[in-house]
Amino acid sequence: MNRKFTMTRPIANLLLFFIAAIWGSGFVVTKVAVNANLTPGFITFSRGLLFAIFAFVVFHKRIIKMSKEAFKVGLVVGLLNFAGYLTQTVGIRFTTPSNNAFLTSTYIVFLPVVAWIFYKKKLKIQKLIAIVLCLFGTAVLTNIFSNALTLNIGDFYSLLCAVFYAGSIAFLSYSAKTSDYAVVAFMIAVVQTIGGFAFFVIVEKASTSGVDWKAVVIPLLYMGIVCSFVAQTIQVVAQKHTSATTAGLIMMLEGLFGSVFSVAFGLEPFTMQLAIGGIIIMGSLSMMEVDWTRIMNRNTKNL
Repeated sequence: MNRKFTMTRPIANLLLFFIAAIWGSGFVVTKVAVNANLTPGFITFSRGLLFAIFAFVVFHKRIIKMSKEAFKVGLVVGLLNFAGYLTQTVGIRFTTPSNNAFLTSTYIVFLPVVAWIFYKKKLKIQKLIAIVLCLFGTAVLTNIFSNALTLNIGDFYSLLCAVFYAGSIAFLSYSAKTSDYAVVAFMIAVVQTIGGFAFFVIVEKASTSGVDWKAVVIPLLYMGIVCSFVAQTIQVVAQKHTSATTAGLIMMLEGLFGSVFSVAFGLEPFTMQLAIGGIIIMGSLSMMEVDWTRIMNRNTKNL
């Protein structure tokens, strides 16, 4: 007997946890590609192109029949995603990696503000506490306290990136619920392809000198197929079934997973900051999912 699969909130959150792990692994392969002299613009263009090709091959029947509404939603999400990636890339050129990572993660602070302004979604105290803990855990993870946070133009771009990412997550959670996920995913890919190519040609002067092509083939395939096509398509589907704040908190694990994979592959040493920051972040996520009202009522009845 065939049963129709129903996407529930716990399953959606589990899928977001899964893609956070995928994106975390993407830090390692991106590092390999950068070390092989590939530019950010070319990496973005390549990822987007592979994403678009696979999305069209798998979903071409639905993409060809896309509605104007789905096209608009996909275009907005694609532009917000690309703007976030671009400002993050520009920001890291003028600031430290720890500043960039920490300030980018502040999208979790902007997210409930965006949700409240545009969608009138109120933030529960429980989630507010989880946000503060998660941000503190990220600060420990990136060792921002030891390095001292000093703001410059690169940090401004990193903060701007956080705003774009917050807008993208909120829009996906609240404005794309009725849109075809296949069309939205395809449009994200198209915008990423065009934007990445434009950045590569105009800003980077289409330079591929000194690229070790043998070393970048597998990383590019992994980033384009797994990190982009698989992960972002799942993101579009999963975010229809959970809140923007919950999705944002779970996807913040990307940085934690990135550090874990970096240590596992010998790109950086294991530190106490990684362990303590990771525990705080995981604790904040666990606290967010606990129904404290039910627990308090149960304890009251047992008295």
